[in-house]
Amino acid sequence: MNLSPVALFVYARPKETAQTIESLKKNFLASYTKLFIFSDGARNDEDMPFVEEVRKLIRNINGGFSDVQIIEREKNLGLANSIIIGVTQILKQFEKIIVIEEDLISSPNFLNYMNESLNFYKDSHEVFSVTGYTYQLAVPVDYKFDNYFVPRCESLGWGTWSNRWSKVDWEMKNFKNFIKNKRLRQKFDSVGADLLAMLLKQQIGILDSWAVRWCYAHFQNNAFCSYPIKSKIIHIGVGGFATHVKNENKILNTELDNELKVNFSFSDEIFLDDRIMKQYKKMFRKRIMNRLRTLYYLFKYLTKR
Repeated sequence: MNLSPVALFVYARPKETAQTIESLKKNFLASYTKLFIFSDGARNDEDMPFVEEVRKLIRNINGGFSDVQIIEREKNLGLANSIIIGVTQILKQFEKIIVIEEDLISSPNFLNYMNESLNFYKDSHEVFSVTGYTYQLAVPVDYKFDNYFVPRCESLGWGTWSNRWSKVDWEMKNFKNFIKNKRLRQKFDSVGADLLAMLLKQQIGILDSWAVRWCYAHFQNNAFCSYPIKSKIIHIGVGGFATHVKNENKILNTELDNELKVNFSFSDEIFLDDRIMKQYKKMFRKRIMNRLRTLYYLFKYLTKR
C-alpha cells in the first residue's frame, strides 16, 4: 500500500496526547501504519512530572498501529530542534513522512488523504509539502478538486518527502541578501503579513520556529503546499505547554471532515485559485499591526548586527 510512517511529537500534555493518539487509532489505515513517537526531555524540574505522565501513556499504547517505536530524549531539544532532528532521522529511512503534534485531532480518513496526497505529488517537485488541515474557507461550488494550493506551508498535520526536506537551509545563510531586497520581502509577505515579522524574530533569536523556516524554504524554492478543501485536522492545544499558541486563536477554528471519503480527486495542475487565495490572504491581513511589527523587528535585526 506504500504507506508513509507517522511521526508524533509529544512533550508534557497528557490529556491532549491521549486525545491525539485515540483519534489517530480510529483512522482507517492506522493498523497498517508505523508510528514513531518522539518525546522531548523536560525543560526543568517543574515540567518533569508531566513529561513522565506522557511517557507512561505512550509506553502503554496497546495495538492500533502496525508498529510503535518511541524515542525518548534525555535532554530538552525544544520544539523546533525536536521536529527538525526527528523528521530528518525518519527521512533517512523512508522517502516520505506524515507529521503531527500532541494537540491535533484527526478525522478517520486523515491517513487516507495524506498518503494519497504524498503518493500523487511524489514527482511534482513544485509541491514541497501537503497538509491535512485547512482553514474555514468557503470553497466555490464549482471547484472540482479535493485540494487547493498555497505558496505558504501549514504545520498542523502535514507531510513531505526526503528530497524536499533535504533542500532546507535551517541556518538561512542567504537571509542577509533576502532582507535587503524589498521585492523579495513583499513577495514573501504576500501570503501572510505575519510571515516576515516571524522570520525576523527567528533571526533575532526571540522565536524558535521550525515552521517559519519551512515556509521560507517553500518560498526559496518557488514551491507550494497542498491543502484539503475539508479539514482532516482540528487543533486543541491552547495555552499551558503550547509553544506558540498561548491564547485562543479564532483563525485556527475549523470543522472536521465528517464525510469520511477515502478516495480523493487531486489536481494535476499546480495552480492558485483566485477565489480561494483571496479568502486565505484575508485571514492573515491585519496590515497595519503586522507592518508595525515587521518594522520593529527589522530595526531590531539591523541594530543587533
